[in-house]
Amino acid sequence: MRGRMVLRTIRLGSWDASVVRSVLLALTFLAGALAGHLYAGACGDETWSSLKEYLDGYCRLYSEGGTEASMLSCITLYFGYGLALFLFGFSGVGVVLIPVLSGGFGFFTMYTVSCFVRCYGRMGTVLAMGALAVRLVFTLPCFLVLAGAAWPLSMELFSMSFGRGKRSTPVLYGTRYFLLFVLCAIILAAGVFCERLLTPLLFRAALGLI
Repeated sequence: MRGRMVLRTIRLGSWDASVVRSVLLALTFLAGALAGHLYAGACGDETWSSLKEYLDGYCRLYSEGGTEASMLSCITLYFGYGLALFLFGFSGVGVVLIPVLSGGFGFFTMYTVSCFVRCYGRMGTVLAMGALAVRLVFTLPCFLVLAGAAWPLSMELFSMSFGRGKRSTPVLYGTRYFLLFVLCAIILAAGVFCERLLTPLLFRAALGLI
């Protein structure tokens, strides 16, 4: 019996804080995704009628080659979350804003998917993947990596500012944090290139299935 208690204590003590933070961030992303799905389902018929008309026009223009995301919009979509996370790592308010940003990422992603599904049925999933797959392959891993690096630093800043005794130990930003951001920036830049090259092809192929 004592041996079991010792093993259980070792197992509980061996939990890595970074793993716990990663799980929490993933859960906030999933919670945001669920909220986005529920919000899409709660929209009225008038809203869906207008949205269906908009998406029909968008798909028609895309199939004719008349619609292409601008470089500025691609850069904003790809680098917006990552830059925000990097900056939140230098502020104590990131303790709250980083999970909120994770939930917002999940919300808008699933809301977009749900809109396509609501308007086009099961084939809407194919259209949504054609529009979002390339972006998510690049942005989601970078988001989780940067969030996992920025959140503990923000926690330390928050503890230093508002914790008991006003911690005097400074928060150290090693080269790893900056190199991680540079690496993610390179990956996201490659993602912007793939977005402009592959997403139009994938979306038009998805349109051909409807």
